[in-house]
Amino acid sequence: MPPPPWWLWVRAALFLVTLATSGLFLLPVLQGRPVYDVQNGQITARGIQAQTVIPKDTPVTREQIDIRRKIIGSHTPGYTIGRFQLTPFGRAALYTDGSHDALVFRTAPRLTVLTPADPDELLRAWRGGETRLFRPARVATISAATLLPLLLLLPLLVFFARHPRLVYEWEPDALIVRTGLSRTGTTRAELTEEGLGLRLFGAAVPGYFTGTFSVKSAGGGRVQAYATSARPGRALLLHLDSTTYYLTPVNPQAALQQFHVH
Repeated sequence: MPPPPWWLWVRAALFLVTLATSGLFLLPVLQGRPVYDVQNGQITARGIQAQTVIPKDTPVTREQIDIRRKIIGSHTPGYTIGRFQLTPFGRAALYTDGSHDALVFRTAPRLTVLTPADPDELLRAWRGGETRLFRPARVATISAATLLPLLLLLPLLVFFARHPRLVYEWEPDALIVRTGLSRTGTTRAELTEEGLGLRLFGAAVPGYFTGTFSVKSAGGGRVQAYATSARPGRALLLHLDSTTYYLTPVNPQAALQQFHVH
């Protein structure tokens, strides 16, 4: 029983979302953000998802800032981008490397804070109408704080990228159930009309139900599922030692007869 067609679109969308989320942690390092583009008397401060244009002749001072809390954005080594509450300036848009020594521009509706490696040279180029590209002194790096989310997202990327499938194959003395992760041999079989109950451990997505599930009576109330549906109408129960396996071949009756042949 194949998964419903809509699941293919959902799986693709979930893969893209997970990939984009992973990219948020890597792109600052790969693209070297933030950057400050000085051109035509303006400064364009760029992060990954946001940018701010600082007009010509905007009042600016050099200050020691203290980040009180993050409102929205990223606060990782070398990449402090977003809206933050500062002491003593209140809310401000930061495009910084996390340094305390910063240029504070009186932009509207909120202040804009930059931390170029050479503040004086940036101001000179800006006021002189030059075209230059500046960066902070400290570059963005992958820290433990960013590595942990990446490690958590990696299994999701693999899961959504691969096409999970179940294959039932006959060998001379057993039915072999193949998944992307395991294989199981069994020797006795019967049919059931019970559906799968609560997932105790494993995966449960359309077209791919693997792991330990509760059932009403089969297998003592617990089965090891290798199924494409939680409510197949009819399923094949395979018994091996003290474990009951729950399978959903296209034709359970034919599978049962084939099993008896062997």
